Amino acid sequence: MKITPNSLVFTAEYFKILIEKIHTKFLEHHGLIHLPKAFQLYGYGSYDDNKPNLKKDLEALGSEFINGKYLYDKYRDVQKGKPLVKLNQYYGQLVFLYLGYKDFSGFLDEHQLSTAEHEKQQHLINQHNDDITYYYLNYYFGEDDTILKGQTIISQNWKKIQHIFMYPMQDGTLREHYSSGSIQRQGDTITIKTSTLSGDRYIQGASEIYYIGHKTPSSINYLIGTYCTFDIFTNSVAGRSILEKCESKEEMEEKSKSPFIPPYIALEVRNKRIVNDKMVPRNALELSSNSPYASLYGKLPGTYKLTFHFEEGFTEILKFKILPTNYQIITLTENVYIEKDRIELLNKGSVVNFRFNFSGIIAFERVNVYFKTYYLKNKNRNQEGVFSGIDNENRLVKGTLTVGFTED
Repeated sequence: MKITPNSLVFTAEYFKILIEKIHTKFLEHHGLIHLPKAFQLYGYGSYDDNKPNLKKDLEALGSEFINGKYLYDKYRDVQKGKPLVKLNQYYGQLVFLYLGYKDFSGFLDEHQLSTAEHEKQQHLINQHNDDITYYYLNYYFGEDDTILKGQTIISQNWKKIQHIFMYPMQDGTLREHYSSGSIQRQGDTITIKTSTLSGDRYIQGASEIYYIGHKTPSSINYLIGTYCTFDIFTNSVAGRSILEKCESKEEMEEKSKSPFIPPYIALEVRNKRIVNDKMVPRNALELSSNSPYASLYGKLPGTYKLTFHFEEGFTEILKFKILPTNYQIITLTENVYIEKDRIELLNKGSVVNFRFNFSGIIAFERVNVYFKTYYLKNKNRNQEGVFSGIDNENRLVKGTLTVGFTED
């Protein structure tokens, strides 16, 4: 599906043909001999929604409300002698889909009037496409846990966008998935809303946000952002995406079909994806496969003293607490700051895993800690475990640790 301009501009003669085709299609679709009255045909005023009308036909192809009087008013403009008629982009796309055309050009090629009239209509199409078109490769971590890429085409002074995602098939071919939409700039970001063709109708597609600072978008070679959409398995997903600028359409098409992913891209997008499976939980224990262990997770808050026993024979102590309100980790060891942290319950809730990135006066840069959850179930609040990590001299280290726990 080619990207169309903000509005489709018709000469009066070509718009009359379009209306005639719509009327013919309507009669055939509903098995009618005569057209109903205007308000019933177009779907406005005191029309009967239970009887055939164009408003319902067009709404069945898209995902947005259709103003039934909109097309009628345009037709009346022509009847009153108006030389040009504009249809908004979304309405125009639905009309061409209703008639079985891919775009405006397909309709124009099939209905060529006089040379002068045809050239006039062609000029109206081309004058909306005089802006520069920008071509990008779109990278993201997709279905089947692999990095995918596609083509992204931006036009009309950064107002319109089209994505063509490339899905590798087992036979070596590529299956293309299309979506198109609009771009809005809001301060130092751009937001994108797209619709995609599913079967014979348009449905809402992805929402995307990219940071651009205070630069002109066309001068940026890389756009880093996030997306939220449904994947091909209809799971709701979100993740990081990167747009990489190409010098030409040919370069974009060639690179998009290559299986090679640049390492500077893979480093940034691999595993950067959140997937929510198709499920509607009946209670809190069905939120995920980890939900049954929430009672153990709820016992984690308290004060911890981790004593690390290095293989070289020395020890390091880290004290911190986990708040009972929001499970935030607060450092209690002086001159040590935890830059990043992560808490997980592994192996059906039997093992606690803490992951820390540090700054400050401590032997570690980062560390992974594992120990059993027995201390949460009985009065013995001391536990032994193991650790591995990187010290502040960039050496790989490992050893055992002792966990002291006090419930606050």
